[in-house]
Amino acid sequence: MQSLKLEELSEKHIPDVVKLEKELFNRPYSERTLRKELELPFSFGFVAEKNGEFAGYCLFWIVGDSCEIHRIGVKRVLQGKGIGKLLLKKTLEFCREKGVSEIFLEVSEKNERAISLYRTFGFKDFNRREKYYGNEGALLMKLNIGGKNA
Repeated sequence: MQSLKLEELSEKHIPDVVKLEKELFNRPYSERTLRKELELPFSFGFVAEKNGEFAGYCLFWIVGDSCEIHRIGVKRVLQGKGIGKLLLKKTLEFCREKGVSEIFLEVSEKNERAISLYRTFGFKDFNRREKYYGNEGALLMKLNIGGKNA
């Protein structure tokens, strides 16, 4: 039986996150950047472990009643198995507990799997950035989860 566990992102996860960043992103976060993220009082994250091994993570900021999701990354070999969905669900629950009313993110317009996931949770496109990821544009997405904008 396979076990999936979520926990808060901490110092011990940085080496795994750095490795995954290099695997997934054209502009990966450095170890230094991730360490600084952990020091910020408005920066939060969760890590997914499958069968005791690092599987993915989510990193986000909460400022006032808004959240901006900066990264959701899942190991390529584990993508499509519900890990990203679980990380996003946990993030939304955490945001509700913190009184967040709006959640924002950006995603490569070519990342159909991620866009589909976000839309499943109710995220809506509200803008687009040309060539944000090199030659790829970015979709800006938003989800209202409470407050006066719900």
